[in-house]
Amino acid sequence: MDSAVPRSVAGSVLLILILSLPLYLVHLGRTGLSDPDEPYYAVPAHEMMDSGTYDVPVFHGRPWFDKPILFYWIVMTAFLLFGVSEASARIGSVLAAAGGLLAVFALGRRVCRHPMGPLGAAIVLATSFEYVILARAAVTDMALTLFITLGMLAAARCIEDGRPLQAGLAGAAFGLATLTKGPVGALLPALALVMYLIAARRADLVRPRLLATALAGFVLTAGPWYVYMELRYPDLLLGTFLGQGNLGRFLAPEHRAFPFYYVAVLLAGLLPWSGGLPAALWHAARPWRWSEERRAGARPGPLFLLCWFGAVLAVFSVSASKLPSYILPAFPPAALLLGDYWAGALARVPVANRPRGTVLSAWLGILIGAGALLALVLVLRRAALTAAAPSALAAGTLLVVGALLGLFAVRRGSWPGMFLAQGSAATAAILIVCVFALPAIEEFDSTRPLVSQLRAQGIDGTIVGAYRARDLSLEFYLGRQVPLVDDPGELRTRVGAEPGGVWIVLTRDLPRLRSDAALTVEPLLERPCRSAVRLGPAHLGMRHGR
Repeated sequence: MDSAVPRSVAGSVLLILILSLPLYLVHLGRTGLSDPDEPYYAVPAHEMMDSGTYDVPVFHGRPWFDKPILFYWIVMTAFLLFGVSEASARIGSVLAAAGGLLAVFALGRRVCRHPMGPLGAAIVLATSFEYVILARAAVTDMALTLFITLGMLAAARCIEDGRPLQAGLAGAAFGLATLTKGPVGALLPALALVMYLIAARRADLVRPRLLATALAGFVLTAGPWYVYMELRYPDLLLGTFLGQGNLGRFLAPEHRAFPFYYVAVLLAGLLPWSGGLPAALWHAARPWRWSEERRAGARPGPLFLLCWFGAVLAVFSVSASKLPSYILPAFPPAALLLGDYWAGALARVPVANRPRGTVLSAWLGILIGAGALLALVLVLRRAALTAAAPSALAAGTLLVVGALLGLFAVRRGSWPGMFLAQGSAATAAILIVCVFALPAIEEFDSTRPLVSQLRAQGIDGTIVGAYRARDLSLEFYLGRQVPLVDDPGELRTRVGAEPGGVWIVLTRDLPRLRSDAALTVEPLLERPCRSAVRLGPAHLGMRHGR
């Protein structure tokens, strides 16, 4: 093994943290909260802190149950410790991402069959594009993924030694996952473990003591708050959260997508490593590789990872509502499969004895990177994204160059060379995106630039509402509730009651507002995405902007 590769656990952990933390922390608060998701956690957490309400999320002064309490507690705690800011809202996800990397490394030491597999898996996960983006976002998906990964780590230990303590820890971790995002936190690992017990023929693990201990761990972490909510807010728990928020989204397409949506998400989200995913899955899916796992007391291995990956992919593929972030819990098992595959494929053995398809996987990585670069070129042709084009294209080009260098390393059979080439390219590309590309398109993703400009003109305090602009970040930056109006008739009524008030509107709606004979429109600040206008009834004689 190359001497440059750390051989100790401490050295590997240090390398993982040195590689990942700059990606997650650099310019963490430079861009505003991204609508629509981040403000839906930051604004209620801020309200909870201001009102001293810690038992239930609060939104617009009322109890609110879009998601369970744990992530709101995390964001609120960061606000209390570090002050209210974008970086504070996101620091919980940063810590969850770093914890997830260490959990994957620890799990890899049990399930990977090659010595360098655990470190490789952590590097793959640390530098995967979607993992980095969600590590820098104030949303629940990273915390959910951490708790599921910790639970699967404890479950793997229980599978190996049959100790009830590990079953209890697994149940507790899955309870925290359920306290983060609801039933999916228990459904995903439960389905994965049931699939594994059946496929591995491990009936010896279906013991009442283990099941009871796991259930006890789950109830101790998730139970108290859910019982409290059932007793105090039964309508919120059953109707709003379980009915509309979970079952409703599972059955009704709140977010529509095309067939095989998550295949595309995985290929893009795992960049620059996704070229090896088909081979890693095929390598692990051959039944003869499962024979060792079918012995009592055996360590879990590729079958365990396949069941975990497959359970996440199956549940969210069946769900009617789809978003790229939903599939994040599949990234840890995918990274472990990739790390173990490349560690074995590039071991110091004669070329003839290496697994077939390694060079093909490297070429596939180049093609996926080139395809992503081409898609980026097409997207950046929009005039609104021109400012981000140079940095975004530079980042995409870096990924392709890294994949080409990775191909040379694969041909030479160099594990450190391949991971150094692709990991370095991914790190540089992601930093370019975070430091240059994302700030260049901030005003299309957040209202912070708009509010800053209005504040500089001294008119931010005169905003009375938003028309069809569903941007909750507006409330975060103004520090107060902003009424949202969607109906033109209601808008006319509100304008009549508060003539001359400033409204935030979608810029594309300006022509329609200007053509409304009942309104006068005075543009104050026109931007490509959202604009500020002063509205009044036409009979008051205000200037009708044209």
